[in-house]
Amino acid sequence: MFLSLLFLPYDPPVTMVSAMAPLSAYLSDVAEAWIKLDGKDFRLDDWPMHRAIYDGRHLRTLLKTSRQVGKSTTLANFCIVECSLIPHFSSMFVTPSKEQTVRFSNSRVQKTMRYSPIINRRFLHPELSDRVFHKQFTNGAEMLFTYALDDADRLRGPSVDRTNYDEIQDLLYDPVVIVGNETLSESDYQFETYAGTPKTMENTIEYLWEKSTQTEWVIQCDACKKHQFIVSDACIGKRGPECLGCRAPLNPRNGQWIDTNPPKIDQIHPETILKGFHINQLIMPSNVPAAMQGQGPDRLALAEKRWARILRKYEEATSMAVFKNEVLGVSDAIGARLISLEELESLCLGPALVQFPAAPDFQGYSLHVAGVDWSGGGQSGLSRTVLWIWGFRPHDQKLVCKYYKVFPNTNPVHTVEEIATICAGYEVSMVIGDAGEGMLANSTLATKLGPHRVHQVQYGAQKEPIKWNGRDRYTADRTTLIDNFFMILKKAQVEFGPLSEMHVAIEDILNEYEEVTQSGRKVWRHSPQRPDDCLHAAIFGWVALKLVQNDMKFYH
Repeated sequence: MFLSLLFLPYDPPVTMVSAMAPLSAYLSDVAEAWIKLDGKDFRLDDWPMHRAIYDGRHLRTLLKTSRQVGKSTTLANFCIVECSLIPHFSSMFVTPSKEQTVRFSNSRVQKTMRYSPIINRRFLHPELSDRVFHKQFTNGAEMLFTYALDDADRLRGPSVDRTNYDEIQDLLYDPVVIVGNETLSESDYQFETYAGTPKTMENTIEYLWEKSTQTEWVIQCDACKKHQFIVSDACIGKRGPECLGCRAPLNPRNGQWIDTNPPKIDQIHPETILKGFHINQLIMPSNVPAAMQGQGPDRLALAEKRWARILRKYEEATSMAVFKNEVLGVSDAIGARLISLEELESLCLGPALVQFPAAPDFQGYSLHVAGVDWSGGGQSGLSRTVLWIWGFRPHDQKLVCKYYKVFPNTNPVHTVEEIATICAGYEVSMVIGDAGEGMLANSTLATKLGPHRVHQVQYGAQKEPIKWNGRDRYTADRTTLIDNFFMILKKAQVEFGPLSEMHVAIEDILNEYEEVTQSGRKVWRHSPQRPDDCLHAAIFGWVALKLVQNDMKFYH
């Protein structure tokens, strides 16, 4: 892709200083002076594009990368140096799973700190914490390590200065990121870092990328002098990336960072700008023979071997989507849906939706239940409160949608009052509310309808489909509940209202898609720009029916 140089190039500002670092030092300089990797001095000579990540001091940073481009090394080194230079600084790492967090803490952070003499001697002490999930520095700084796939509970509590989300593509933006960033509320710094490898076009990382500066490594061709950046396989040549204009070899060392989506002049607010860097295998000098000319025969031979491996993966790829994700670092395709629009529309056979039922509306139904998905109030602005009323029709054992409503995020007190009034009108046997963001609202609703009728469910990841926590809520495996609800939809065990009244609900249901995480676990996602609140309100109402009927059978 060609690019005229109309955008401002990256220009790193002077970074923070300390008594142990030169007054004019950048973090990249300190990292090279203090860090050792595998017994060797850490150097950025073959990672020139990474200097901007160390030195930028952006309040919000996104690393959209392919695999094997030094993402985890950069995150670890950057935060080690940052904690070393700033007394009492606190940095929190979040990954989707315990296994990923433990591996990152042990192999990336602890190993680097232990075998980097300056870091070890000046900032580590046997009396300070050096646990997997908590590491302390002699200057009072600390690193916290935790994990959260779709349940943000582990992130609540600490107060930190930087949040680092690794493998962000496998994290649910709402609630994990929104809740996690609340740990920054008392900080004087409030740094946010997101890093990961793209998957689908609807993924969390793509949502963040669309809101970022979309900063690309723009390379000038030595032959025709045109500038371009690599976002597709069109530039792949036999011996390295090639110019799209003249097909001459491209040397990534001739690149510079350029914002392809710069903030508008009247919208430049440092606290809202998300600096997004795109790094892929094709721009890494160590993979490109043209970038290793003059570096010695051994390094040139290694670059040729690495490029041959990239070329082989390209030519033998069984899935171009995976190649684009893992090698080019770009999103591709859309997530898989378990149910189609046609299937959902075929369920729209029921009576008109009624907010306040009369006696005839109860005929043929043995009971009514309700589900409420409370607004998370997220940064995306697309999380809404939704009420869903189900009626159970015993003669055909069908769950019938009697009413649903999407509430505007205007007056939460009036919302709770209206929900209570509607539920009372339907004489609901039970209401299940979302416990994640709705504890106060659920409590208020319980005072109006009675605590025996109002319960709450908290999504998470667990072996049991649903269980009582012994205190105040049910906990449920999010994936299992969504799987089972989609199964009853596909089996037509549900009846919706007229199609003209169900468009919003159907759109919310179709916004949910299936992905597989890096660890191989199936999860359900939705783009932060495409809400799924109607789906979860419907699921909570269905769970209420199963609890009332004492039916705890789930496909699991």
